[in-house]
Amino acid sequence: MKKTLILSTLKLVIGGVIIGVFHQYDLILAVVLGLKIIHSIYSSVKNNTYSPIFVTGLVFTGLIGILVEYLGTTYNHWEYHDVTSQIPKWLFFGWAGAFVLMYRIEVQIYTQFPNLSNASRNSLILLMALFFPALGEMIAINLGTWTYFWPYQLLGVPFLAIVGLTFIHYFTHIVFSYTSKKLGINDVVFNPTQLTIINIKNKH
Repeated sequence: MKKTLILSTLKLVIGGVIIGVFHQYDLILAVVLGLKIIHSIYSSVKNNTYSPIFVTGLVFTGLIGILVEYLGTTYNHWEYHDVTSQIPKWLFFGWAGAFVLMYRIEVQIYTQFPNLSNASRNSLILLMALFFPALGEMIAINLGTWTYFWPYQLLGVPFLAIVGLTFIHYFTHIVFSYTSKKLGINDVVFNPTQLTIINIKNKH
């Protein structure tokens, strides 16, 4: 578990730095992040963790992110720097990438600790939704990518934004868990079965 969290944090830091340093190269950054998403989908197939709900989830998160970003910038709650459009072209892939990161951590949790209670799993997911998205924003913001105009900030991220990010990511998990169970879609994160978990553990 510790190794998974350390590696995930390192990846998030690297991603935040890349976005922060290269945010002015809007289209190029969008292409790079888009290719990373495609690679993530390929890896999920290769590692036997692919399910339709995984792709649906990352697309859903990306679209929700675009809507939130459009409303936020329209009503001047925050502003992106060094881009010619209202919102950067890479934003969809940034939000989708956050979903992928959370998903991969949850895969590790479910496969390494299959006997965790639902309450313990949900608590871990909530903590991750609270920590990881906010950390990524702090890094990118402090490298000049955008500015929030809300008060009560922690390293450039308002507490209201932290609450909002946590809600969106945790809400996404709840929605897709319910959908997977309702439609009978096996997914190691949203609707895990013992067989699915065993297959993935054997794969690793």
